[in-house]
Amino acid sequence: MSKNRNAGGLSNPAAGPAQQTAGDPASKVTLRTVARHLGLSVTTVSRALKNGPEVQLATREKVASAAEALGYRPHLAGINLRTGRTHAVGVFLPLERSGEINNLGGALIEGVSAYLTGVSYRTTVVPVLEKTSALRAVQDIVREKSVDGIIIKNTLPQDERVRYLLEVGFPFVTFGRTELFTPHPFFDIDHESIGYRAAKLLFDAGHRQPILVAPPRQQTYSQQFLRGWRAAHFDANRDYSESHVFFSAVTPNSGRDVAGLLLRPELAATGAFIAGEESAMGVVAGLYAAGCVVGRDFGIVTYGGTQLHGFVTPPLSAFIHSNFETGERLAALLMRSIQGESAVGLGEVAEAVFVDHQSHLAPGVLPDRRPGKVA
Repeated sequence: MSKNRNAGGLSNPAAGPAQQTAGDPASKVTLRTVARHLGLSVTTVSRALKNGPEVQLATREKVASAAEALGYRPHLAGINLRTGRTHAVGVFLPLERSGEINNLGGALIEGVSAYLTGVSYRTTVVPVLEKTSALRAVQDIVREKSVDGIIIKNTLPQDERVRYLLEVGFPFVTFGRTELFTPHPFFDIDHESIGYRAAKLLFDAGHRQPILVAPPRQQTYSQQFLRGWRAAHFDANRDYSESHVFFSAVTPNSGRDVAGLLLRPELAATGAFIAGEESAMGVVAGLYAAGCVVGRDFGIVTYGGTQLHGFVTPPLSAFIHSNFETGERLAALLMRSIQGESAVGLGEVAEAVFVDHQSHLAPGVLPDRRPGKVA
């Protein structure tokens, strides 16, 4: 006696011998397949999978369970035709120096993708090479209509990409703020606060004239770091000098190049805030090559969005906000923008957490080798 049962253990007595089974490569699981399997109408199954309130909760749960067991996936091409949407989001990833180790955007993209998967969207990564026009890259994607929304990073105060997207009315969110008058969706870290806290930390650790190594000057978050850095000098009655500020691409290669500048005798510097953990990797390597050991001969504190600071020798004190969590928030804000929500209120600023590995202490200060975490 045969049993009409699919591989997921769900049975349908009414189904004939040609019933679809989970994992069957010969045919595609459709709404009709799920409906026939459960003895429901296609309309009921469709509404249940959309969590329609007109369908009882028990039925919605039964349909969701059966769809999962049968391997049902929405037919995005058909949905796209009906709705005019692609169910894709474009993440623009700038590569700062060609041919080098570039920014660690993987965790951010993972966060974006983790959120979008839950709402049946996919992530399209658009690398922006050093010599590529950032504006042209955005314009091309918008004209192609290959995504429903865009995520951009490394914003500028008067960002032409943001201005263009506002003019054409295309959904987007930025990682970072601008100084444009028109509000737009954004997620940002309080870099001004980090700049202030980093300077104060280095003052308190015994450094008289610490150095700031900031991202490229034209980027908004670089200017925010600098504002906080200056304010801390003013509040502490310390002399602020432009000679103790360097701007550099955020890559290990760039950090290694900067390392030699930090040791110039005329600067008389004993510590620095390296405002990018990728750069900090290069600085540590460059200083070591010059016979200078971080944490003993020179103090460093850095900033980033991963655990990279903990995988150098010595581990670096750092201000951290998870790139993964940033990606999730960017995706959530973008989906609200895609759904037509007003840009007013679609902005968030998060605080970084300080992780103390005592790599920032001035030479001669005996470190307490018990790393801790301070909010």
